[in-house]
Amino acid sequence: MFKRNLMARREVLKSVLGGLLLAPFLRQRDLQAQSTNPKRMVLCFTPDSNPPEWWPEGAGTDFTLREPLADFVGLESEMLFMRRLDHSWSYDNHHIAGIVQLFTGARFDNNTNRFADGPSIDQYLLQNTDFRGGTPRASVHVAVDDGRTDHRHVISYTGSGQPVAAEVDPGRAFRNIFDGISFGGEAAPVSEPGPSMPSVEADVDRLVTEVSIDELRYMQRFLGQEERERLELHVESLQELQKGLAALQGDGGGLPTLVGGTCQEPDTGGFSRSLNDASKITRWAEINADLIVNAFTCDVTRSATYQFSFSGGHHEGLLGFGASWHDEVAHVSSTNEVKVGGETMTTREAFGVFSRFWGGHVASLTRRLASIAEGDGTMLDNTVIVWGVESGTNHSHSPDDMQYLILGGRNLGFQLGQVLDVGKSSSHRLLVSLVNAFGGDVDTFGAADDGSGPLAGVVG
Repeated sequence: MFKRNLMARREVLKSVLGGLLLAPFLRQRDLQAQSTNPKRMVLCFTPDSNPPEWWPEGAGTDFTLREPLADFVGLESEMLFMRRLDHSWSYDNHHIAGIVQLFTGARFDNNTNRFADGPSIDQYLLQNTDFRGGTPRASVHVAVDDGRTDHRHVISYTGSGQPVAAEVDPGRAFRNIFDGISFGGEAAPVSEPGPSMPSVEADVDRLVTEVSIDELRYMQRFLGQEERERLELHVESLQELQKGLAALQGDGGGLPTLVGGTCQEPDTGGFSRSLNDASKITRWAEINADLIVNAFTCDVTRSATYQFSFSGGHHEGLLGFGASWHDEVAHVSSTNEVKVGGETMTTREAFGVFSRFWGGHVASLTRRLASIAEGDGTMLDNTVIVWGVESGTNHSHSPDDMQYLILGGRNLGFQLGQVLDVGKSSSHRLLVSLVNAFGGDVDTFGAADDGSGPLAGVVG
C-alpha cells in the first residue's frame, strides 16, 4: 500500500510544499529502491555492413577476434555471435528493408513511407511488460547522424508507421533526458546496504518529528484550498515514507543496493557536427555514450538506442579516404589498392579499417558498462546491447548472414562467450529470444516466416 501511494503522489510531492521538504530525498529514495539487477537494453546500429573478417576465427567458445573487432579484445566473454542468421524478406538493394526489419522483423507499413509495420523490440517491451521499471523516461534515443527521420534513419518504432526519431543534438538530448534530475548521488557498495539510506531515513524521521502535525495544521490557516490539500497530502506521505522505510528494513535485512555507478552530469562539450571527420564523430559518440551511461546510473531509463549514420551512408572523406567508402570500399572488398589517410592498402583491408572505426564506438560503450559495479557483477551483466547492420556480410545487398552481435546481459540468461552457428535461421527468432529474456510472452515477432519460437542457444 505504501509503495503504490508513494508512486502515485511523487509528482505532487516534488512540487511546491512537497518539494520544499521532501524532494531532495525522493530521487535518492527512488535510486535506493531499485533492484540490484534491473534489466536494460541498448539497440545499436552502424551503417552498411562489415567484411567477412568481422566474424571471428574459430567456433563455439574457442574463437579469436580479428582486425575489425580488435577494440573488443578482452571482452570475448561478453560477446555472442550468431552465424547464418537471415532477414526474412528483401526489397530493392536491401538498404531500406534491412534497417526497417533490423529490430522489428516487420514489413513496410506501405509503399510510400516504407516505415515498419509494427513496433521494435524495445518499444514492444515498454508497452507490454514491466521493462520500464517506473523510470522517468520510457526510452532515450541518440544518434550520430544528419537529423533526417525517413525510413533510412530510424531503428525504433512504437507501432506501425510510428517511427521514433533519434536526437542528433547532444545538448538538446541532455535537456530531454535529464530535465528535473539532480546529479552527484553516489552508488552504495555492491555487497553492502547503501550507506546513504540511514541518513535519508533519519532526515525523514526528523521532518516528521520536528514539524509537528499541530504546527502544520496552524500553517494551513494561511493557505488557499489547493495549497492546504497539498500540505495534507505531504504530511500523510511523509508518514507513509517513514513506515515504508521501516518496513523495508524489517528483520535487519537492510535496504536494496543502489543501481550501479554514480549519477553524474554528462559533459556535452566539444561537440561539432560532422559525418566525415573521424575526430568529430568520435567526440560526438563519446558524448552520446556518456548520455546513455548516466541515464542508466541515474536510473532515468532502462532503454536506449545508440545509432551511427544511416542505412547506405557514404561518408566521403572519412578517415582520409577521398571517395565514398560505401561505393568504393564496402561494395568492392577486393584486392584493388586504395589510399586511406595516406596509407596504401587493398579495398578489403580498407573495409576492415572502416568497420573497426564504427565498431570501436560500440566497444567503448560496452567497456563503460562493464566497468561499473552493480549487484554482484557489473552494469553490463544487467544490460544487453544488440548491435546490428542493415546488410548481410560483405555488404552484398543481401538479407543473408546478417551481422548481429549481442553484448552483455549475463543476468538475463544470454549465453555469452561463443560463436553460435544457427544453421541458416531467421532473425525473427532472435527477436523472440530477446523479447522473452525481458519477460515478453511471445512465440513470434514481426512478419515471421519460419515457424515460431526463440533461437536455440541464445538464452539459457
